Amino acid sequence: MNRKDNKEADILKAAEKLFAQKGYKEATTTLIASEAGVTHAMLHYYFRTKEQIFLKVLDLYFNEIIADLKAIMVPETYDIGLIRRVTEICFDFFSRHRGHLALLMEMSREKPEILEENISRISLFLGSSMNAHRERIEKAVRDGAIKEITFHELLVDIVSVCAAPFLFSPMISNLAGMDEAQIEAFMERRKTEAVEMISGRLQPVEK
Repeated sequence: MNRKDNKEADILKAAEKLFAQKGYKEATTTLIASEAGVTHAMLHYYFRTKEQIFLKVLDLYFNEIIADLKAIMVPETYDIGLIRRVTEICFDFFSRHRGHLALLMEMSREKPEILEENISRISLFLGSSMNAHRERIEKAVRDGAIKEITFHELLVDIVSVCAAPFLFSPMISNLAGMDEAQIEAFMERRKTEAVEMISGRLQPVEK
């Protein structure tokens, strides 16, 4: 990695941290530059606006989850075991980036056009792959390997059950008075429950 790549990586790492801690609005480019150990002018050499920094961080998130899923989503058919693994990967992704869920919620309220544009671009890039997975889900339904469900319903179900514990974790931990170790144990139980909930939702009815 050359010096330019190092500086850009430092800026993105600092931005990711501050976005999680302070949200998009309060994580100013001045704070990001200070956290990254670069001058404000140098930050603007790499990124003209804070929006560009955010979109780059968002790209990194999507690339990470896509890489995780590509490693396992290679079979020609879907079954409960594969979908259980997909749910685990999704939960682990939200666990690694738990501070950023509130950020995404903030962006969906304050600057929905940024998220929509980036998600649309990624969806276009993944179009053929998404179509292939949708067809495999439809075939699994027809073959009776899983209960009737559409591809988009499955995506929404998985994302919902995996994201919810992290969206509500600050409130839960404060109300229950849990320390860090207790929170992590709580999340591990939620992960198991998320996997069982999705697999139970898809379990075919025995004839």
